[in-house]
Order: sequence, then structure tokens, then C-alpha cells
Amino acid sequence: MTDILIRDFLGGVMIFLRIGAMFTVVPIFNNRNIPLLPKLTLSLLITYILIYTVDLSPVNYEEGLIFLALIGIKEIITGLIMGMALRFVFDGIGYAALHIGRDMGLVMLEMFDPSTESQNNMLSILFIMLATIVFILINGHHFIIESLAYSFKIIPLGHYSINGTVLNLFVKYSALMFVLSVKIAAPIMVAFFLLHLASGIISRVSPNFQVFFVLLPLKLLMGMALIVSVLPLYVYVFRTLLINYEQKLLELIKFMNT
Repeated sequence: MTDILIRDFLGGVMIFLRIGAMFTVVPIFNNRNIPLLPKLTLSLLITYILIYTVDLSPVNYEEGLIFLALIGIKEIITGLIMGMALRFVFDGIGYAALHIGRDMGLVMLEMFDPSTESQNNMLSILFIMLATIVFILINGHHFIIESLAYSFKIIPLGHYSINGTVLNLFVKYSALMFVLSVKIAAPIMVAFFLLHLASGIISRVSPNFQVFFVLLPLKLLMGMALIVSVLPLYVYVFRTLLINYEQKLLELIKFMNT
């Protein structure tokens, strides 16, 4: 009886490590505006639910503390990789908004973002909030919990091994973050490029014309008008990207068991 209780306790600790590691980086749950106690309570609740469906036999406390520590490290790495796979989308969206904001002249209007504890411009915060709302509307927070339950079926406790396929996929998904940011910001960046080109031509044709004083408010008004006009398209793009990366996360989980 004592052996069963110890094994269940240690198995629950390993499950909690994977869930807690994922919640520290995955969107929504990693928001620093959410107090630590609710997130800890949710992690413990999910652990309690999953402990009856997860095979705890790999957690053998008789192997010693080093063996248990290695299993715990593997579970933390598994949770971090799973969480980062979804976070890449939000980082790409925020990076795209940062490009747009700089073209609009919002560099001086950067403010402290308490959710990330870093300096971001207002447009970047707005885009990330919009992506978060879209993620909730497509039940992304439900998918996070479902992917956790699915991961324990594909990757048993302590069975994760770092392999080249997972590393290649992880690098590929992280590189796609920059590609996504350029694709999202491209329409507005091209419009600003044409505006700068036109202002350069005007300044050459009419040197006495004060292009600089006209360009700053024009860039701000033009940027706001473009964002409002393409906002419905951005919502659709965010939804498609998040759904695609959900599928990429499932693909990554499958390769983590090879």
C-alpha cells in the first residue's frame, strides 16, 4: 500500500512538472496579469484529473533520486517545447505589429507591457490582445488542455528523448515566426514604402516644401486608416495561423516519441 502511494505521488509530481512548464510559456496561461495562485490551482486540478489516465509505471522511486531527477528534467523540457510551439505565433504577430508601428512613427510611444514585462508599442499590444481574443474564440485554451492529455498518451512519463527531427521542427517553427511577421506587416509596409518614395520625389522636385512636417501626421493617419481597413483580414489570418500551429503542435508531439 505504501509503495502505491509513493508511486502515485511521484507520478503526480512528474505530470505537474510537464503541465507547469507548459503553462509558463504557452499563450494565455503565461500572462503575468493572471495571479500565480489560480494558475497553480489549475495545474494541480489538471494533474489530479490526468493522474488516473496516465501510466505511472515508468516512475520507479527505487532507482534513486538521480533517476527521478532525470525524469523530471525530461518532463520540463517536454512542456517547454510544447508551449513554445504555440507561442511562436503570438511572437510573430507582435513582431509584425512592431514593424508597422515603427513605420507609423510610434517608436516614441512605446509603453511598458505588464503581460510580457517589456517595452512594446501600443500597436503591438493591440495585435497580441486581438490574437488572444481570436485564440479564445476558437477554443484554443481548450486545445491546450487537450494537447496535454494527448501528449501523455504519445509520450509516456520519462520517455522523451531529444532527437534531430524534433530539433529541426523546432528550429523550422521558430524561423517561421519571422516569415509570418513579414507576411502580416507586408501590405502596410509596402504602402509606407510608396509613401516614402513619393515624399522623396517631392522633396527633390520642390526643395522648399517641408516634407518632414507633412509626412509625420500623414503616416499616422494613413497607418490608422490601413489598419482599420485590413483588420477583418487580420482576424481571419490570425485564426488560420493559430489553427495551423495547433496541427503543428500535434505533429511535434508525435515526433517527440521517436
